[in-house]
Amino acid sequence: MTDLEVSSTEAIADWIETSVLVSSSGHFGRDRIDDLAMAEIGASPMKVSMAIDTMAKRAAVLGDTYPFVVRDIAVLRRRSGHAAAYVTLLFLTPGSVARQTVRASETAVMGELLEEISEAALSNFWGPGGSALSFGYPSKHGRPEAFDQAVVWLAGQIGLEPGRGYRPPRRKDGGVDVVAWRQFADRRAGFPVALAQCTIQAETFTKTTDIDLRLWSSWLAMDSDPLSLLVIPGTIRSAGPDWRQLTTVVMVIDRIRLMDLLGRGTDDSSEINWSTETATALKTVLKAGEL
Repeated sequence: MTDLEVSSTEAIADWIETSVLVSSSGHFGRDRIDDLAMAEIGASPMKVSMAIDTMAKRAAVLGDTYPFVVRDIAVLRRRSGHAAAYVTLLFLTPGSVARQTVRASETAVMGELLEEISEAALSNFWGPGGSALSFGYPSKHGRPEAFDQAVVWLAGQIGLEPGRGYRPPRRKDGGVDVVAWRQFADRRAGFPVALAQCTIQAETFTKTTDIDLRLWSSWLAMDSDPLSLLVIPGTIRSAGPDWRQLTTVVMVIDRIRLMDLLGRGTDDSSEINWSTETATALKTVLKAGEL
């Protein structure tokens, strides 16, 4: 078994979730969790207690969308709407058990998975009637490869006119992975637009400058300034310095907010092959809960 680096409360909560997910029983009693945590990641019962409190807060926010039942005496896996999306985000998180073991290298597929989940979630950003579109290339939506043509295409998809700013043809996406908007019934200009950067990198603060709103306001003729979003698969403690640092410059959409947004739409119980394969590989690494 590879030594795992798991120290923060959020990371220990993720470790518990992963261990329960890949266990043969689908549940762990509190004593079992304490024993495994001490043996595998060197976490004390106090740290485990704090992590379980964190999981309880996740459950309180997400309700039926959270794929775990958290009790004082045990943590149980359960069926839930969008469970596959939650598991995928958990595995995509930098520093996760999956990323430290069976998915040690970042791949284009991993980035695409985050964008697909983000597209589905951000379509609910403004409630019913909202839309979202992945802007990366290659595109399942038919986006042209050249950036200048892609912006014209995007403007048409959103219902805007292209702006007059120079659009370098060799740019990839201008820092934007997903665009979300909410048209009004009158189809007139002056509706909300959000530009999202999605990242699976561990270092997130440097990604906050990838989207230049000044440039985008010249590329798309928007009457109102767009929102800038940073989408990540992990979680950040809201009282911690990382959250405060990020939210001073960008709106953060982490795993909990992504799941909150997904939960506002229709349930989707379909599997995601990548996460199913990852879970299978993790069962071998973690010996199906017999740690």
